[in-house]
Amino acid sequence: MSDKKSSDVIDEAVEFVREHFHARGLDIRSAHAHAAVSHFLGYNSKIALKNDANFDPTDVDLLNYRETGIEKLAEHIPRMKQTPLQSLDLREMGAVIYSGLAPACEWCNSKSLTITPLGYEEREPEGWVCEECATIAESEYAHCRFCGDGYIYRASEINNRGECAEHNGESVYDDEELDDLESYVEYIQNHN
Repeated sequence: MSDKKSSDVIDEAVEFVREHFHARGLDIRSAHAHAAVSHFLGYNSKIALKNDANFDPTDVDLLNYRETGIEKLAEHIPRMKQTPLQSLDLREMGAVIYSGLAPACEWCNSKSLTITPLGYEEREPEGWVCEECATIAESEYAHCRFCGDGYIYRASEINNRGECAEHNGESVYDDEELDDLESYVEYIQNHN
């Protein structure tokens, strides 16, 4: 994390949650959104989160090491005073909160529901990009043919065979593997 003072990640997530659901015609009170974000982070309340001396609300990398989940949402949302949050799917709510807690896309500098950590190691991403920007900036970002579309890499980290460092060489076959592959293809062709 950089030395400069960051804004409050929790407040950014609350704002993102409220704006997202407001666009869908649901007005979520700030207190309810704060509680939901706190629950997603595993706390019983906003007060419990704020009283945790080990929690740094300015840490933009908190998703890299902080356990999150919808268990506390499922436990506490039904007990809130009436709120539109009670009518929402908890997995969807969790995805929106996650996106609000995640750093903004490094390409467009906006928060997005499709935000994805760069690289294979989600606990130590090399950055964050939304799927839209990864598609638009195709010369900057790429997918590994073996990891699939679930992981986005910097294009410079994908070799000319479309492999990430973890899968480097997997598409190169030795003579025995080529013979086996040809034999398999011949078998399939002759038995269809």
